[in-house]
Amino acid sequence: MIVGRVVALWRYPIKSLLGEPLDRAWLTETGVEGDRGFALRDAESGHVMSAKRFSRLLEARARVVGRTIQVTLPNGEELDTEDAETSQRISAWLRRSVELVRPETGEDRPVMTDEDGTYRGRAGSFFDSSPFHVVTTSTLERLGELGPGLHFDARRFRPNVVLETMEPGFVEEEWIGQTLSLGGAEVEITKPCSRCVITTHAQDDLLVERDVLRVVNRENDEHVGVYGLVRVAGGVSIGDDVTVS
Repeated sequence: MIVGRVVALWRYPIKSLLGEPLDRAWLTETGVEGDRGFALRDAESGHVMSAKRFSRLLEARARVVGRTIQVTLPNGEELDTEDAETSQRISAWLRRSVELVRPETGEDRPVMTDEDGTYRGRAGSFFDSSPFHVVTTSTLERLGELGPGLHFDARRFRPNVVLETMEPGFVEEEWIGQTLSLGGAEVEITKPCSRCVITTHAQDDLLVERDVLRVVNRENDEHVGVYGLVRVAGGVSIGDDVTVS
């Protein structure tokens, strides 16, 4: 049964920096290829930095260019992850010592910063939880009805895939325990996505809106979108129909 159509694809090459829109993505068991391949680690604490506490991270953007990742700082300066001085230049921008790092292998879960302390991410990665995240236009439209005047833009929720859906309400939550087929990939939908303060931060042309999270918490038990695990690797493109089974 067709439940929607892919209208946006995103990956975030460096955790908590702005990501890049894609026309086509390759899905693997670790999510969208190239997603959260790097993070910034605070040199003093040793913890992975998150925009949950360091909202300034959302002022910079990361995108894949060939075999490297390019970072664009707010002043337009462009950095390359292969450049040995990149960590130092990002440190100068943030005014704190940071290191650009890749995830460690094994079962250890990285310690990440939270607005109120720290939390443990997904083992062997820089994901907070699952490596794949879906949001539907139905959910965004419903939130807009519940919070008139607020901007429930998909970018606030940092999904990998945005699906255009016709059924009203929080439709993706009905897919939990089922499998989405997107292009050549299959994704098991596992659980709803709990939201945090990042949804309220300014990014791109979106301003600070604290009430965005208040509406989400009040009206849908802190959830927007769903998480999934890629069970069959494959490519997905803008315009692809999506089925659920």
